[in-house]
This record gives sequence, C-alpha cells and structure tokens, in this order.
Amino acid sequence: MLGLRQGRAWNLGSFNEFRKFFGLKPYDTFEELNSDPQVADSLRHLYEHPDFVEIYTGLVSEEAKVPMVPGVGIAPTFTISRAVLSDAVALVRGDRFYTIDYNTKSLTNWGYSEVQYNLNIEQGCMISKLILRTLPDWFKPDSIYAHYPMTIPSENRNIMKNLGRERDYSWDRPSYIPPRVNLTSYVGAKYLLERGQEYNVTWGEATGWLFGKEGLNFMLSGDTKVHAEQRQRMSKALYKDNWHQHIKDFYEQITLQLLHQKSFKLAGINMVDITRDVGNLAHIHFAANVFSLPLKTDEHPHGIYSEQELYMVLSVIFICIFFDLDPDRSFPLRHATRAVAQQLGKIVEANVRSVNMTGLISGIVDKFRENNNPLADYGVHMVRQLLNSGLNQEEVTWSQILPTAGAMVANQAQVFTQLLDYYLSDQGKQHLPAINKYAKMNTAKADDKILHYAMEGIRLNGTFGSYRESQIHDTINDNGREVRVKPGDKIFCSFVGPPLLMFGNYSLSIALLTLSSTVQVQANREPTPFPDPDAVRLDRPLDTYLHYGFGPHACLGRDASRVALTAMLKVVGRLDNLRRAPGPAGELKKIPRPGGFYLYMRADHGSYSPFPTTMKVCWDGELPALKK
Repeated sequence: MLGLRQGRAWNLGSFNEFRKFFGLKPYDTFEELNSDPQVADSLRHLYEHPDFVEIYTGLVSEEAKVPMVPGVGIAPTFTISRAVLSDAVALVRGDRFYTIDYNTKSLTNWGYSEVQYNLNIEQGCMISKLILRTLPDWFKPDSIYAHYPMTIPSENRNIMKNLGRERDYSWDRPSYIPPRVNLTSYVGAKYLLERGQEYNVTWGEATGWLFGKEGLNFMLSGDTKVHAEQRQRMSKALYKDNWHQHIKDFYEQITLQLLHQKSFKLAGINMVDITRDVGNLAHIHFAANVFSLPLKTDEHPHGIYSEQELYMVLSVIFICIFFDLDPDRSFPLRHATRAVAQQLGKIVEANVRSVNMTGLISGIVDKFRENNNPLADYGVHMVRQLLNSGLNQEEVTWSQILPTAGAMVANQAQVFTQLLDYYLSDQGKQHLPAINKYAKMNTAKADDKILHYAMEGIRLNGTFGSYRESQIHDTINDNGREVRVKPGDKIFCSFVGPPLLMFGNYSLSIALLTLSSTVQVQANREPTPFPDPDAVRLDRPLDTYLHYGFGPHACLGRDASRVALTAMLKVVGRLDNLRRAPGPAGELKKIPRPGGFYLYMRADHGSYSPFPTTMKVCWDGELPALKK
C-alpha cells in the first residue's frame, strides 16, 4: 500500500508508460504481463486495461524470469532487469571511483586490496563483507543470513544442498554475540590457564574443520584424557636422549647457513631480511627435519614445497586455528586453509604410509630420507615412533604431525623477530654489546645469559594471549578487579608487554576505529612477578615467564623453543655492529589490534598478517665460516 500511495502522491506514470520510456514494448494484455491466470484475472478486475496498471503494481506483479539453475541470482522481472538494474549499472559506470580512479595511483595498496573480490568464494559476492563489518556482534562469519540475505533460509538450504555446500554455512538465526571477557593480569592469566577442566580450550572446532575427525584428537583440541595422551605421545617422540644438544647444534647450523644463503651486499654493506629469510625459515627447516615434511632443499631436491611455500601453508594453518578473529575474513580464510591443509596432509600421509612399510623396502626408502644433520634421530625415525605408540597412519598425520607443525612454526618465528626487534629499538639497543660479547664466548654460562636476554626480549616486546571458554559460574581476581563469568563465556587473557589501549569487541574493523576502554597494565609488566618490570634483568626465574603458558596446555615445546631461540640469538647476536637497515626496510610496520596485539603490514603495504613479514638488518665484517 505504501508503494501505491507514494506513486500516486508523486504523480508517477503508469507501468506501460514506464516501459515505453526505457524502450520496452508496452503490454497489450494482462496475460502478457503475467501468464498466471489468477494474477491476470485479478489485474483485469482491478485495472480493466494494461495501460491503467500503476507502476508499483506492475513491477511487483510482472512475471519473473525463470532461473536457469538454482542459485543463479535474484531472477528479477523483465522490467526491473532492463530498467532498474540497467540504471544501477549506468550509475556504477559513471562513478569515477569504479572507473578512471579505480587504480593503485588513486588508491593506496591497502585500499586497492581491500575492495578486491574473490571469485573462489561465492563467485565474488561482497554482501557478506558489508554485513559482517557492519554487524560483527550479530552474525557468525559463516552465517547463511550474511552470505545470502536475499533468499529465505529454507530455499537457501535446498540450493546449497544441491550444490554440495550445505555444511559450509551456519544455519542458526542471527543473535547477539556477547563480547569476550578480558583478563590482563598475571594472577588472572595463571588462574585461568591452570584450570583446564573449568576453562576449556576453544580450538577443537577449527582443527576438526581443517583436519577432519582426527583433528579433533589433536592435543590442543580439547581437555579430555584422549588429548592428554596425545600430548604424552608427542612429548616422548620430541624429547629424545641428548635432545638439547641436537636442537642447539641444528639451530646454530641452520641460522648461520641461512645467513650465508640469503644475505647480500648493497654499497658494500651486509644486509639480510632477518624475518623473511632467516627467522621464518629456520623453523621451517626444523619442522621439515623433525616431521619429515616434503621441503625442497639442496639436500632433498625432490621435495615439493619451497621454503616460503611451506612457511605460508603452516602459518595460515596457525592463523585459522588460533587467530581467526576478523569476521569478514574468516570465511575465505577457512576455506583456503582447508584446501592447502588437505593438500599437504595427503602428501604427509603418503609419506607416513611408506614409513610404515616393513622389510627390505622400508630400509631402502629410509636411507634416502634420513637427515644428514644434528636431527638425524628425528624425521622418519620420529614418524615410526609415533606409529609404534599405537596410532595408525591417519592419526599420526592428522592428529599429530600436521597440527603440531602448524601450531609451532609461525608462532616461534614471530617470537624471534619480536625479541630481535626489541634489541634493535631505542629502548633495547644498549644491550647489543653485551649480547655480542656473550655470543662469542661459546660457553654454557654465556649461553644461559643469552637465554635470559631472549626471554626478556619476548616479555617486553612479545604479543601473547590465550582464549578459553568457561564451563562454570566463577569470579576471577584480575589483580584486584573482580571479573564474573558464566558458562559459555569466551575469556581472553593477554600476556603482552607494553601498556596499550584495549579495544571493545573482537572485530578488527570496528576496533581500529573505536577505542572503548582505558589503558591497562599487562601481565608481562606487572611489578609483583617482575620487579623493575620495564628493565632487562638476567636474574629472573625462568618459570615466571608467561609466554609459554601454564597448566595442562602449557607449550609442549617450551624447552626446545628456549634452546632454539638461544641458538638463533647467539648466531645473529655475534654479528658486529648489528643494526636496522636504513629507512622503512629496517622497521616492523605494526598496526594495533584488540587486546594489545599487533598486525604486521606486508612489504608492499597492500595487506597485513598476524605475523611479522619483513625486517632487514645490517652488520659489519664477514660471516663466520660454515662448519663442514
């Protein structure tokens, strides 16, 4: 009725006059307008002649186009598609922002990337991006209501079922998503993490999505006895006899090797991208050697993935499981990650099956895959140990190797860049001479000093935190602030170093624009566990550091990580006059995000990543020779 009244108030022309204006043939009979006898008769009794049909009535009663296949689009009427939609197209084509100014000269690299569509996701549709950025607290990232809002859910379900995509979406009606509960103190974080049965991990759904039913048994996917047993299996396989020396030797060797391979001279100055080409890749080589991953190197020329390719696959797995926080990016992230995870997983599973062969063939195959480095006891031998623990090939692949490698590489890589970034900053560079001195001593006591320098760098510049879901009603003491939680609440405890502005809800798009609460001191800078919290002190007990977590889900690789980071800082720290490269190339380009974390700009400023992507450093003198 409103449409009819508005048309009459504006003295709009009739439906046929509207069609003539757009060069369309006017209807001579009501049956031409709509072949349904009931609709045609109703129009005849109301208007007597097609020329008298009002514009609004004609637009809504005209017969719609027949869709070629389900889900092809809105299937509008002929008049709407020719007149209304063509007018919309003309508006777009006449908009300079979609035509002559739609280029990287008028837009920033970031802006140009942000407005791009992805044809691999819903044929490039963008409506979900608009809805999820506007209403992140009401729609799940995979809500069918956000992705296809123009079609009723029951019909959407039929369409998606026919297309084989029904499981890709949530069919729950939109409802308010409560904001997470934030804990920012040392006491609050420790209380939360030590109570695994009351506060469960939240990563099981993502590991199940990526790796299938076996992914649900990954040690970080839950808090049951099964998950504890999985953790014990991996611990036994990782920490073999003399593991400390093996890992130390490997990281010192691979770090120096990467420096030799990736460094270059500009105007006689030594330079290397310490993040992209050393920090990230050292952990890729470690994971490939430990888990027998198909990394292509000079020693293994028949590998499948290059160093950067394997890093990207494992880092996107980590992001999908632990950092999937931006609602409008979540859906494409999950689908792209599952595709690359399944591809890598099938290769790893084939490798595990070949390791599980017995007899002469197995012995011959192993000879070609054994590590010729300090990790010779790992690789195929570790795979066989996991198989001997009672797991089958699928379980070893999807519940142990793939999720463990994905959880390890990118996280450890970012830690190295963050601690080095601190010691290259104005606040931390005063410690570089001492690090250089200890790095050249090559003694156990000097290595212990370097370990403490590494832990302090992480404490002061690292970005860590953890999510849990409450199973109980409880009141948590967050350093004097009472925080009440109830079952189902998502709780985030932040360990990050510098005091930063906290943001409201988890949506990055909203958080970057709206500062919602006051500055709070974070757990890693509390004076009670860390006296003189802003200073680097080498006498702090190692068990006070939060960044490896507490309780049943404390980092399994904590001890190995400490050895690895010490070895890497030792190799890089012994370089004389270590410093940032001049200009922006030597800086980490950071963007604040909720909870005091950062996002890191890529080198071209066209996008961002949860992990550091590039930072160049310089030094004087020659690199130490490689050991033969």
